[in-house]
Amino acid sequence: MSLPEEKNSFKFKHRRFIFRFFFILLFLVIFCADLSLAFASVNGTAIEEEGQRDAVITDFFANHELSDATVRFEQPLENASLIFTLNSKNKLLKSETFILGPVKKGQEITKILFWGIDEDFGKDINSYTAYVYVKNGKENLAFRKLSFSNRNPILSKLKLVDFSADSEKASVLMSLTSPANLRSIQTPEPGVIDLDLKLLSGTEIVYSEKQKNIPIISTYYNASYWPFLLEKDKNYTTLLKVHSHSPDVTAAYISNFRAEEEVEIIDRDIDIDEYGASVTIVGKSQVPFDGFVRVVLTHKDGKVQVFEETADILTSGKEDTVGIIWQGVQKGDYNVKIYVLNSKGEILDSHETVLRVFEPVAEAIPVEESPAIGFLTVLGIFLCAGIFSGRKRK
Repeated sequence: MSLPEEKNSFKFKHRRFIFRFFFILLFLVIFCADLSLAFASVNGTAIEEEGQRDAVITDFFANHELSDATVRFEQPLENASLIFTLNSKNKLLKSETFILGPVKKGQEITKILFWGIDEDFGKDINSYTAYVYVKNGKENLAFRKLSFSNRNPILSKLKLVDFSADSEKASVLMSLTSPANLRSIQTPEPGVIDLDLKLLSGTEIVYSEKQKNIPIISTYYNASYWPFLLEKDKNYTTLLKVHSHSPDVTAAYISNFRAEEEVEIIDRDIDIDEYGASVTIVGKSQVPFDGFVRVVLTHKDGKVQVFEETADILTSGKEDTVGIIWQGVQKGDYNVKIYVLNSKGEILDSHETVLRVFEPVAEAIPVEESPAIGFLTVLGIFLCAGIFSGRKRK
């Protein structure tokens, strides 16, 4: 039989335990809420972004050369801007703002910033952090961050054999990496990639092209031809981002070029005989070619004769056949040099061959109109007019 004091003591301890339990549970709930808020900030997802959804950062990439961000605006804004920053530990290395101004609902904008920093990037992994902020005036709408080292991510299953760009196109060649054990007969495991190609003039994107879910079984080649004209002597930058599905890695590659006129002589379509020459040329650039074809005949005795003919204006893939007729070419053997030149006289392509002329080609003599013939013609017109006029009067 228990005493009343013992019962009261048991009830008191039981109530105290329940009170402590609920107090600890409440503390854990509040602590976890604060912790999730902190993690949301660390992962670059703004909490208020989920509530307002004025702007969504749909893509963000950064490495030691550049940063690339795409933003979709869910509401119309009057004073939108993008801010890129690059930090090394607690040191701010770069900050640049892109003023977007008014934006429409549903509008998607991509901006690329090249860091252009001379500092030697460190070798420690995650030693640098890039941020992108979306603002409307002074109001923060969204932000993302990404840490990286100076080393470009490695596409473990794939190898970029070549990436290059010129005034005509950008081309990429990729292959699967061989197994680490060279003695193994195991074939490389296929890969799947996404390609994101951009052509820039300065930091302005002038062309963009994306390809999704490309299977890489052995080798892959793709050429993207520019669908518009380029400005002569202007510098362009081509950016290629390769995203590997497995493992989930994105790597970026850059190719710079200067836009120039380019044209090529089609060797198999050259026809030269004792009467003249026929030369077919094809445009190899989206900078329009404006020039002419020059054929130089050099006789074995050293005498040189030059013939020229204007070509059509050409762009990439367009052809023109230029015909030239010899005049005053004597019998004999000739060394023939064919040049394609632009309007400034710069040689863009050339071809060399030989020619034997069996019979001399006379120089064409222009036919001049005789004054007497002109007078008789006019007199005949007047006589005919008079005859017709007399007949009408009768």
